[in-house]
Amino acid sequence: MPTTIAPTDQQPDDHDPAGGPTSPSAGATLERSALGRSTEQLAAPERDPERDGAAMSTVRGRRRLDVKMLVASFGIAVGLVVIVLGVFRSVTGREQQGLPDAIENIDPISGAAQVPQQTRVFVDLVNGYEAVMIVDDVELDVFSLDGEVDQKPPALGGEQEEVIVPPGAIYEPGNNTLTFVPGPSQPIEAFDTGVHSVTIRYWLTADGPDRSRTFTWTFYVV
Repeated sequence: MPTTIAPTDQQPDDHDPAGGPTSPSAGATLERSALGRSTEQLAAPERDPERDGAAMSTVRGRRRLDVKMLVASFGIAVGLVVIVLGVFRSVTGREQQGLPDAIENIDPISGAAQVPQQTRVFVDLVNGYEAVMIVDDVELDVFSLDGEVDQKPPALGGEQEEVIVPPGAIYEPGNNTLTFVPGPSQPIEAFDTGVHSVTIRYWLTADGPDRSRTFTWTFYVV
């Protein structure tokens, strides 16, 4: 009786006895999968909650610091403005009005508004200077209180002496001032409403009027 030989199970060439494929395409797929997992691990590192919390705290701290710096900068700016305003306010009247060194003070001040019609015009000179006054292009005669102005003796009862003022500007040597008051006997009885100008021609007594200088300012009468 002929012997029957059972066919031996034949395995494909790409079959691995351990149960996995051994073909080149399958190996490439596995390598790509492994490479993809490695890339994902590098691209998305494992998060550390403690480290993330510390980073957030640092960001919040920086934001709080920025707000504080902003407030501090604003305070410094306000302080600088206050200092500048204080410097401007501390400037004296002479410097604000641009008065020359020979003139201590004037009245009305330069650029004054709401000036009364009967206001006086006054100039305070530095010692050692003399001057004449020109009001609205009218040069005034200057009379000194050292004897050129007549004075009436005081009457009985202790009344104050009466001073008869001639037309023009009065010079007071003791204070070195020059004053003009509008009135009926004056070249200008009253200032009309509008802008008026005053020019002071002044000179050093030792030099004489030939070396005089001038200073002019204006004021507004209501």
